[in-house]
Amino acid sequence: MYVHVPFCLAKCGYCDFYSIPVQPDLATRCVDALAAELRTQKEFLKEPLASIFVGGGTPTSIGAEPLRRLLLPLSRHADARTEFTVEANPGTVDPAVAAAMAQAGVNRISLGVQSFQTEELALLGRIHTPHQADQAIAMLRSAGLDHLSVDLIYGIPGQSLSSWLESLRRAVELGVEHLSCYALSFEPDTPLGRRLKAGEIRQVDEQLQKDCYYAAIDAAEATGMEHYEISNFARSGRRCRHNITYWENEPYVGIGPAATGYIAGERRTNCPDLAAYLQAIEAGLPPPSTSEHLTGRAAMAEAVMLGLRLTEGIDRKAFAVRYGLDVADAFPRAISRYAQLGALVVTGSHLRLRRSALFVADTVLAEVLAEA
Repeated sequence: MYVHVPFCLAKCGYCDFYSIPVQPDLATRCVDALAAELRTQKEFLKEPLASIFVGGGTPTSIGAEPLRRLLLPLSRHADARTEFTVEANPGTVDPAVAAAMAQAGVNRISLGVQSFQTEELALLGRIHTPHQADQAIAMLRSAGLDHLSVDLIYGIPGQSLSSWLESLRRAVELGVEHLSCYALSFEPDTPLGRRLKAGEIRQVDEQLQKDCYYAAIDAAEATGMEHYEISNFARSGRRCRHNITYWENEPYVGIGPAATGYIAGERRTNCPDLAAYLQAIEAGLPPPSTSEHLTGRAAMAEAVMLGLRLTEGIDRKAFAVRYGLDVADAFPRAISRYAQLGALVVTGSHLRLRRSALFVADTVLAEVLAEA
């Protein structure tokens, strides 16, 4: 289950996820509405969930007591085996927030550090300092939260390979159990996207971005982390089970404004509008939403695009059982082309991207989609 908490203290310059400035009265109403929507989904929640992921926005921005009220109803759908994650910003973690999460049974924190360089954080519009990131990790550990994931961003204007290596070094020396490294994307309707269009900033050279990406792989693997997805690394037994659900195209429930759920082949997304969401839920109505039902080659193409993100690739037998066709026969033109170019590895059991092609994965995936 994914739960969207649409509040932040400040909007980051690159973010195009749905979020608004936190307001105590709205946060209280939203927590109540999330609990009400949760109750309407009980037919899908009869068994303890494999994973619960509370994201946003910044869930920890609403404060310790509202966060506790949000998490306790969710915890009733978890047991000792459930991966229970909350996204956090270092600038919104304090001992009370950490304690509220631990007491509710949260066992994994996804911490948006993004960089350990002050200048890079400022350009991104982040509200925390490198020192606050260190403090947040210490507070979370002290509260007994021992599965920490850190997000880092490369390709930040002004970033050098040495500054990126320093951020990587700081992250791995903190002993985090999971690391996610993403290239900065400039979405058009964001402050950084507009600054790029106006010529105020420039994108980092593609070769430098490539060097940063493969440096992340080398740094993580040197510490014993497993590179299990294009942008993700984990210590043994610490893969993100929630995101694997997405990449393996398995069902999940979505709760909250802008949240998406995927059940029985139907993808349903709640309207990214808190006012409309609250109005509907408080009137006893389902939230306004849009939906799509993927079938046939469209469903297979999505499974390929998601599955190839995993470094072990797509299980050909499982794909054939699910869709009635071997993946190599479903998209013969794209798969044959990239296999001949050496980007794809095709074995009797799996289809996967070669390590050297991971940086240009989007090109391969786009051709699969075009063939579909």
